Amino acid sequence: MISAILILILLPFINSSLIRSSKFRPLFSVLYWFLVSDFLLLGWLGQKPVEDPYIDIGFWCTVLYFFNFLILLPLIGILENKLSKA
Repeated sequence: MISAILILILLPFINSSLIRSSKFRPLFSVLYWFLVSDFLLLGWLGQKPVEDPYIDIGFWCTVLYFFNFLILLPLIGILENKLSKA
């Protein structure tokens, strides 16, 4: 649980895009709505009893949460930097 909060503290250092406004970053807006849906799903799963299907879904949603911040966010920043210079 603490790592989910600490990843938000690292967010300014993880973001590698030169454009800071999400208004001009269409790939980031798709990633944002993916994160919002994942966050809502994790919140809903937190209310469910500890049973087999909810444990598996919660595990994969947690993997997607960290994948979003550690892999997709830096890659989208690098890709958008290359596309904006072209």
